Amino acid sequence: MARMFSLFSHLSLHSIVSNIHISSSTSFSRTFGLLREHFLTLHRQRLPFPTCSLSKRGVYQIPTIYRVKMAEENISGIDKPKKVIVSLCEGFVLGKSRKSYTQRDAILYAIGIGASQDPLDPLDLQYTYENSENFATVPSFASVFPSMDLMFEGLQRCPGLPEFNPMLLLHGEHKLTLHNPIPSEATVNQLATIKNVFDKTSGALVIVKIDSFDESSDALLCSNEASLFLRGIGGFGGTSMVALKSPVMPNRAPEYTFLKKTSANQAIIYRLSGDYNPLHIDPEVASLGGFSFPILHGLCFFGIAAHGAVREVCGNDPKNLYSIEGRFTSPVVPGNTLLVEMWQEDEKLLFKVTNVDTKKACISNGIIHLRNVNRSKL
Repeated sequence: MARMFSLFSHLSLHSIVSNIHISSSTSFSRTFGLLREHFLTLHRQRLPFPTCSLSKRGVYQIPTIYRVKMAEENISGIDKPKKVIVSLCEGFVLGKSRKSYTQRDAILYAIGIGASQDPLDPLDLQYTYENSENFATVPSFASVFPSMDLMFEGLQRCPGLPEFNPMLLLHGEHKLTLHNPIPSEATVNQLATIKNVFDKTSGALVIVKIDSFDESSDALLCSNEASLFLRGIGGFGGTSMVALKSPVMPNRAPEYTFLKKTSANQAIIYRLSGDYNPLHIDPEVASLGGFSFPILHGLCFFGIAAHGAVREVCGNDPKNLYSIEGRFTSPVVPGNTLLVEMWQEDEKLLFKVTNVDTKKACISNGIIHLRNVNRSKL
């Protein structure tokens, strides 16, 4: 959960700060800067901060602290509805963006999800050493392609969404589909749209889809789907006709298991792939959020699961991973050990990731689809 305020932080801020005005055009980094400055001022004045509580979905919430009051200006120039209008949301183009990356970025991402913790591991050198004979990108590198600023600004412009508090936005699930191998360096053009909207009573669940195209060939490389929960704008009644289904985990021992100990500085490295939420590096911000330590990015342990599947099931061939998805359910502190369990189920693998230190699942409802893998080996 991570660039969009509570995104991947599993953090919700509730009451009102009347003297902080953040317009819908304010960037995430600027917003975090304003909030950090205000919170730390209150902290130095020794004003009390309530502790976090854990919701049923494993989402950390902070009761009665602060909520950003959005400025009343409307930069989109459109009238915002009082309730969600599904027909005006689905298919709405949030925006387009262009992103270039190099081998260095791909390697930095691989290190950020824990590849080559053992520098002599030949399997991981494939992702961390540019002169490796089979140098390739970890497939989940594509999960950092989307521009979160673009997504947020697009949601603010959507004529079917009412004004919403960005501090109450939560990234609950993520899906990555790989249509073609991810090049080690490329320029990608991206198109972000709203795919579906669901009424969850207490809020709206908005599924945002971001397609990324290789600029040199126009080939569709990948699609990211982020499930964003916008608290406070539910109860609109009209809901997408698409049904939400969760996989049922088998009641048997998994076919594949592996442990991954995260490093103490893993969040500091991973953030260099583009997610600069201070909750993952700034101890004071983490403390104000009710955490003893800065927490790890959700998409980081999402990447750990993807990387492990490629190593354990796909013969270390990244082309064999077609898609991966999962729900973020509890936080991970850098240094925690993760247990990844995978079950063969028909034409897919079901998986979950458990934080060994807390004994809580941090990714549930995991599904992996493979390609070019002999089922007899599964």
